[in-house]
Amino acid sequence: MSLWNASRDGTLMGSCPICGNKLIGDTEKGEEVCPTCGYVTYAPADQGPEWKAMDLEEKNKRVRVGAPTTLALHDLGLSTEISRTMRDSHGRSLDPAMRAATERMRKWQSRARTSTSEERGLSNVLAKINELCQTLNLPDNVAQTAAQIYRNSAKMKVAKSKSILGMTAATVYLACRKCGVSRTLKEVARAAGMEKGNVARYFRLVLKEVEKEYVPPPSVEKYISKLINTAKIDPKVEHLALTLSRKTVDSRISSGKAPAGLAAAYVYLSSVLIGAHLPQREIAEFAEVTEVTVRNRCREILDDYVIRQEFGQPS
Repeated sequence: MSLWNASRDGTLMGSCPICGNKLIGDTEKGEEVCPTCGYVTYAPADQGPEWKAMDLEEKNKRVRVGAPTTLALHDLGLSTEISRTMRDSHGRSLDPAMRAATERMRKWQSRARTSTSEERGLSNVLAKINELCQTLNLPDNVAQTAAQIYRNSAKMKVAKSKSILGMTAATVYLACRKCGVSRTLKEVARAAGMEKGNVARYFRLVLKEVEKEYVPPPSVEKYISKLINTAKIDPKVEHLALTLSRKTVDSRISSGKAPAGLAAAYVYLSSVLIGAHLPQREIAEFAEVTEVTVRNRCREILDDYVIRQEFGQPS
């Protein structure tokens, strides 16, 4: 029997429903066969490629894959998109007749991708989310998270009749907090061209109706590193500021306080201890907080801890 000969590993799979004997798996053909009566019980589809490769180089040449699926596109990136470059596969420019035909195909392809009003709305919002993430230089995982948040909002009817720009800014800011990326609400609102209060209102709506759990902002350490990199301050100041924050930050200081203000206070105190003497006004400007906030945070830290200047260690 050919099926019996093909099963060389002798793997026992199950029981034959006809004679009750043990089944043997044919690993090459993906079948379960009874060696007694020849009953074939299972023949799954082969999920692998139809070609074979003898080495890695041959495998890389024969492999055929497309772009990965992405939540940042309304159709998950599965549809075809006709480019605007108007060039063929060899890089040559198309003739006028072919240009007109390509433009018509591109137009109808775009219409076919968004045939319903829901798809058009989703495509519009996701395009604005990607644009805002590019403006803020955010990583791809933030754009993916923001797209997933908006999809959940649309599914739960929270985004219905809401401002597209407001929902875009709110989902991007919430995605930054979920991914641990240090972007303040003011930065997101400025990049979106909206008032900070309006973005905060939409953020509270999404947080309450969609997430339903509090998402804490990024840690003070990340804001310190961001402030140091933005202001191009001496790395020694960053090292001391991170040390101070790890040894002093607790519920008495951080409760109800914006991490950007605390980061600015730690950087200012570290610059004084090291002798860099950075102006408080410049630190507040780079951290996008007021000088009063920096002074208040510094006073709260110094009231609760005693910092030895010679080592920069709190006690």
